[in-house]
Amino acid sequence: MPSVFQPDFRLPHTAEAPAPVSRADTQDYFTEVATDYGAWSPSYNMHFGYWRAGLNPLRREGMLVEMNREVGRALRLGERPTDDGRHCVLDLGCGAGATARTLVGDDRRLYAVTVTNVAVQNRIAARLDAQAGVAERMAHLEADYTRTGLPAAQADGAWALESACYAEGTAKADFVREAARLLKPGARLVVVDGFLLRREPGRLARWLHRLWADSWAVPTLAVREDFVAALREHGFEDIDVRSLRWRVAPSALHIPALATRFTLAELWKARGRLSPWRRKHIVASYCALALGMFWRDFDYCMVSATRRAD
Repeated sequence: MPSVFQPDFRLPHTAEAPAPVSRADTQDYFTEVATDYGAWSPSYNMHFGYWRAGLNPLRREGMLVEMNREVGRALRLGERPTDDGRHCVLDLGCGAGATARTLVGDDRRLYAVTVTNVAVQNRIAARLDAQAGVAERMAHLEADYTRTGLPAAQADGAWALESACYAEGTAKADFVREAARLLKPGARLVVVDGFLLRREPGRLARWLHRLWADSWAVPTLAVREDFVAALREHGFEDIDVRSLRWRVAPSALHIPALATRFTLAELWKARGRLSPWRRKHIVASYCALALGMFWRDFDYCMVSATRRAD
């Protein structure tokens, strides 16, 4: 019987329903594979890159950093003057804080609080903050991003870069509710992630999504329509949805060579034995590229919205 510890490669008509992915599974996954992400990005950018004219598509790190900056631009912090000129922003599901580190490094008036429930990621983040010289303007909170315990209406902006998918349900309502609570009226939320375009994908796309999700400990991708509805329900307006499919394609094309090289090297070092989550991490890397080919069922989007004044 399939479980979260063994990818289920059977097609839907032959497979039993897998056990639901829990928060504990997600935490175990990220704890176990934490250092593996260093193979994708030495700075621990745990997401796809953003290509624009002038960037070399063969240089992955530059595109990864550009995605961080694209998130920063979408926050529109320049439109939000403050008394002391400072802004405090939130990275919800930060990984090792790479996006916050980029933005804080670019703007000395910026302060960031990052939220993850994976302790080892915060330890990696603290080390990289010190190396980047931004530690005094970064704070790393170990918490569930759907109930952070942070004070309400204090953030000038917030984002979730490939992390909102780890919330429950196709609308990610708990995540959206907490983001709305944390943001000041008029502040922006930016979510960059994969989205399902319909509740019932085609059979092969549905199987591939489930294999990918189980392998990366994701409960389910959001359905784009449901996610936008949740934003409206929880007090967001000025909602903008942009497909980044072609922007991330150059970095996604790095996956086959990198994943294959990484797999062979790690198998050699481990004498052919990898732990279950590390095996699943490799499976998901290939699945992510394949899933992007199902245009009717899947897209990679930036969704941004403004917290409405109540």
